[in-house]
Amino acid sequence: MSEVKVNKISPRSGTDVTLGDASDTFTIPASATLDVNGTLDLAGSTMTGFTIPSGQTLTVASGGTITNSGTATGFGGTNTPSFEAYQSTTMASVAHGVTTKVDIDTVIFETTGGDFDTTNNRWTVPSGEGGKYLIFCQVIPDGGAYTNLNYVSVWIYLNGVAYIKSYDHWGNVYTRLHTLDITTVMELSAADYLEVFVNLSTTNGSAGKIYASSPKMGHFGGFKLL
Repeated sequence: MSEVKVNKISPRSGTDVTLGDASDTFTIPASATLDVNGTLDLAGSTMTGFTIPSGQTLTVASGGTITNSGTATGFGGTNTPSFEAYQSTTMASVAHGVTTKVDIDTVIFETTGGDFDTTNNRWTVPSGEGGKYLIFCQVIPDGGAYTNLNYVSVWIYLNGVAYIKSYDHWGNVYTRLHTLDITTVMELSAADYLEVFVNLSTTNGSAGKIYASSPKMGHFGGFKLL
């Protein structure tokens, strides 16, 4: 094996310098550095084990293409934090005309531990995770008898204050069960908390119910948008 030690290689006649011939391999040893201050043209060549140092940028010029024939890792995002929980038991006595928090008390999943509080039925944005979130909920008010449900409202509350509402009213054509949904995008900050509230009206002023049944009919969830 021969070794050539020089400080600089320059073209003799001002043209390009060619290293080796077709199918030759040039190896940069582990812990060595290849510092490219101009353009790195790999047309027709193969590079393995290439790492871009922290703080550096790899730019693909306009018209260039990155083709992946293997596995891409570390790109994009995962839409987290995310969570979903549901109401496990029917709320059997919900006062007529009173805004009442829905007992979302069972976690289906959450990507960070403990952010959904099943005691207070609320989800809190984790530290450092402020941003835009898609939030959704579904609630099933029950008038307790046919032709007994007059109107229903469901809200998502932000930090104890009504943020967005879904509402339905039947006039003089009453019903018993109805499903209300909300899907919205919210700009949230760390430590903000969300809850679901409902208000129902019955024709005779009696208490109604918030119905819960398998599979997970009343639920509440969301995830961070990329």
